[in-house]
Amino acid sequence: MTETDGSTEPVPGQPKESKAQRREIRSEIRREALTMALYIALSLLAVMVALPAVGTEDDDLALTVLFFSLGLILAHRVAFRMSSRLVAEGSGMEPEARSLLRAQLIGGAFVTIIAVVPLLIFGADAYPVSMAVLLLFVMIVGYHVARSVPVSRARALLYVVIVLVVVIAVLGVKTKVPY
Repeated sequence: MTETDGSTEPVPGQPKESKAQRREIRSEIRREALTMALYIALSLLAVMVALPAVGTEDDDLALTVLFFSLGLILAHRVAFRMSSRLVAEGSGMEPEARSLLRAQLIGGAFVTIIAVVPLLIFGADAYPVSMAVLLLFVMIVGYHVARSVPVSRARALLYVVIVLVVVIAVLGVKTKVPY
Protein backbone atom coordinates (compact mmCIF):
# COMPACT_ATOMS: atom_id res chain seq x y z
CA MET A 1 0.00 0.00 0.00
CA THR A 2 1.11 3.49 -0.59
CA GLU A 3 1.49 5.70 2.46
CA THR A 4 -0.46 8.64 1.08
CA ASP A 5 -3.67 7.18 -0.25
CA GLY A 6 -4.02 3.69 1.24
CA SER A 7 -4.28 2.10 -2.22
CA THR A 8 -2.97 -1.36 -2.87
CA GLU A 9 -0.43 -0.24 -5.44
CA PRO A 10 3.09 -1.37 -4.56
CA VAL A 11 5.49 1.14 -3.06
CA PRO A 12 8.71 1.43 -5.09
CA GLY A 13 11.50 -0.55 -3.47
CA GLN A 14 9.12 -2.79 -1.47
CA PRO A 15 8.04 -6.29 -2.46
CA LYS A 16 4.57 -6.74 -3.97
CA GLU A 17 1.86 -7.92 -1.60
CA SER A 18 0.53 -11.40 -2.24
CA LYS A 19 -3.17 -12.09 -2.74
CA ALA A 20 -3.28 -13.61 0.73
CA GLN A 21 -1.76 -10.46 2.26
CA ARG A 22 -4.24 -8.22 0.43
CA ARG A 23 -7.10 -10.46 1.55
CA GLU A 24 -5.83 -10.27 5.13
CA ILE A 25 -5.61 -6.46 4.96
CA ARG A 26 -9.15 -6.20 3.53
CA SER A 27 -10.38 -8.49 6.30
CA GLU A 28 -8.68 -6.33 8.92
CA ILE A 29 -10.22 -3.18 7.42
CA ARG A 30 -13.73 -4.73 7.55
CA ARG A 31 -13.09 -5.86 11.12
CA GLU A 32 -12.04 -2.36 12.16
CA ALA A 33 -15.15 -0.80 10.58
CA LEU A 34 -17.42 -3.30 12.32
CA THR A 35 -15.60 -3.01 15.63
CA MET A 36 -15.96 0.76 15.58
CA ALA A 37 -19.62 0.56 14.54
CA LEU A 38 -20.35 -1.87 17.38
CA TYR A 39 -18.37 0.21 19.88
CA ILE A 40 -20.22 3.39 18.96
CA ALA A 41 -23.60 1.59 18.95
CA LEU A 42 -23.02 0.09 22.40
CA SER A 43 -21.62 3.34 23.80
CA LEU A 44 -24.53 5.35 22.43
CA LEU A 45 -26.98 2.83 23.87
CA ALA A 46 -25.35 3.19 27.28
CA VAL A 47 -25.55 6.98 27.12
CA MET A 48 -29.08 7.00 25.75
CA VAL A 49 -30.27 4.72 28.54
CA ALA A 50 -28.73 7.09 31.08
CA LEU A 51 -30.01 10.30 29.44
CA PRO A 52 -33.52 11.38 30.30
CA ALA A 53 -35.38 12.01 27.04
CA VAL A 54 -38.52 13.34 28.70
CA GLY A 55 -38.95 17.08 28.40
CA THR A 56 -35.94 17.48 26.10
CA GLU A 57 -36.22 19.67 23.02
CA ASP A 58 -36.22 17.63 19.82
CA ASP A 59 -33.19 19.40 18.35
CA ASP A 60 -31.29 19.23 21.64
CA LEU A 61 -31.72 15.48 21.88
CA ALA A 62 -30.58 14.85 18.30
CA LEU A 63 -27.61 17.17 18.79
CA THR A 64 -26.70 15.53 22.11
CA VAL A 65 -26.62 12.09 20.51
CA LEU A 66 -24.78 13.45 17.46
CA PHE A 67 -22.10 15.28 19.43
CA PHE A 68 -21.60 12.44 21.90
CA SER A 69 -21.05 10.05 19.00
CA LEU A 70 -18.72 12.46 17.21
CA GLY A 71 -16.79 12.92 20.46
CA LEU A 72 -16.31 9.17 20.74
CA ILE A 73 -15.17 8.94 17.13
CA LEU A 74 -12.71 11.80 17.52
CA ALA A 75 -11.35 10.46 20.81
CA HIS A 76 -10.83 7.09 19.17
CA ARG A 77 -9.11 8.76 16.22
CA VAL A 78 -6.64 10.51 18.54
CA ALA A 79 -5.96 7.29 20.46
CA PHE A 80 -5.56 5.29 17.25
CA ARG A 81 -3.16 7.78 15.68
CA MET A 82 -1.05 7.95 18.85
CA SER A 83 -0.87 4.18 19.30
CA SER A 84 -0.19 3.62 15.58
CA ARG A 85 2.73 6.03 15.64
CA LEU A 86 4.06 4.48 18.84
CA VAL A 87 4.20 0.96 17.42
CA ALA A 88 5.25 1.93 13.87
CA GLU A 89 8.89 2.10 12.96
CA GLY A 90 9.97 5.72 12.83
CA SER A 91 7.60 8.53 13.67
CA GLY A 92 4.96 8.01 10.96
CA MET A 93 1.93 5.79 10.78
CA GLU A 94 2.15 2.48 8.98
CA PRO A 95 0.52 2.64 5.54
CA GLU A 96 -2.29 0.24 6.52
CA ALA A 97 -3.12 2.38 9.54
CA ARG A 98 -4.61 5.08 7.33
CA SER A 99 -6.97 2.58 5.71
CA LEU A 100 -7.91 1.20 9.11
CA LEU A 101 -8.60 4.68 10.44
CA ARG A 102 -10.76 5.48 7.42
CA ALA A 103 -12.72 2.25 7.97
CA GLN A 104 -13.24 3.10 11.64
CA LEU A 105 -14.55 6.54 10.71
CA ILE A 106 -16.99 5.02 8.21
CA GLY A 107 -18.23 2.50 10.78
CA GLY A 108 -18.68 5.19 13.41
CA ALA A 109 -20.39 7.56 10.96
CA PHE A 110 -22.83 4.85 9.88
CA VAL A 111 -23.97 4.18 13.43
CA THR A 112 -24.16 7.89 14.21
CA ILE A 113 -26.46 8.36 11.23
CA ILE A 114 -28.80 5.49 12.14
CA ALA A 115 -29.03 6.80 15.70
CA VAL A 116 -29.63 10.47 14.83
CA VAL A 117 -31.91 10.26 11.77
CA PRO A 118 -35.00 9.00 13.66
CA LEU A 119 -34.56 11.84 16.16
CA LEU A 120 -34.25 14.42 13.39
CA ILE A 121 -37.29 13.13 11.51
CA PHE A 122 -39.66 12.28 14.36
CA GLY A 123 -38.24 14.31 17.26
CA ALA A 124 -37.84 13.23 20.87
CA ASP A 125 -40.72 10.75 20.54
CA ALA A 126 -38.40 8.61 18.41
CA TYR A 127 -35.86 8.24 21.22
CA PRO A 128 -36.90 4.62 21.94
CA VAL A 129 -36.91 3.94 18.18
CA SER A 130 -33.37 5.26 17.89
CA MET A 131 -32.25 3.00 20.76
CA ALA A 132 -34.08 0.05 19.19
CA VAL A 133 -32.33 0.66 15.85
CA LEU A 134 -28.94 0.58 17.60
CA LEU A 135 -29.87 -2.61 19.45
CA LEU A 136 -31.17 -4.16 16.22
CA PHE A 137 -27.85 -3.33 14.52
CA VAL A 138 -25.95 -5.13 17.30
CA MET A 139 -28.29 -8.11 17.04
CA ILE A 140 -27.95 -8.31 13.23
CA VAL A 141 -24.16 -8.33 13.54
CA GLY A 142 -24.48 -10.98 16.25
CA TYR A 143 -26.58 -13.14 13.92
CA HIS A 144 -23.99 -12.83 11.16
CA VAL A 145 -21.23 -13.68 13.63
CA ALA A 146 -23.05 -16.86 14.60
CA ARG A 147 -23.77 -17.78 10.98
CA SER A 148 -20.13 -17.23 9.98
CA VAL A 149 -19.46 -20.67 11.43
CA PRO A 150 -21.58 -23.60 10.29
CA VAL A 151 -24.47 -23.49 12.78
CA SER A 152 -28.20 -23.73 12.25
CA ARG A 153 -30.43 -20.66 12.11
CA ALA A 154 -31.94 -21.70 15.44
CA ARG A 155 -28.53 -21.80 17.06
CA ALA A 156 -27.63 -18.44 15.50
CA LEU A 157 -30.84 -16.96 16.93
CA LEU A 158 -29.95 -18.40 20.33
CA TYR A 159 -26.61 -16.60 20.06
CA VAL A 160 -28.47 -13.38 19.27
CA VAL A 161 -30.62 -13.86 22.37
CA ILE A 162 -27.46 -14.35 24.45
CA VAL A 163 -25.96 -11.18 22.94
CA LEU A 164 -29.20 -9.34 23.72
CA VAL A 165 -29.14 -10.52 27.35
CA VAL A 166 -25.50 -9.46 27.74
CA VAL A 167 -26.16 -6.04 26.21
CA ILE A 168 -29.22 -5.48 28.42
CA ALA A 169 -27.19 -6.56 31.48
CA VAL A 170 -24.42 -4.10 30.60
CA LEU A 171 -26.98 -1.33 30.07
CA GLY A 172 -28.59 -2.27 33.38
CA VAL A 173 -25.27 -1.80 35.13
CA LYS A 174 -24.91 1.57 33.41
CA THR A 175 -28.27 2.75 34.75
CA LYS A 176 -27.15 1.99 38.31
CA VAL A 177 -24.42 4.63 38.13
CA PRO A 178 -25.61 7.68 40.08
CA TYR A 179 -25.24 11.08 38.45
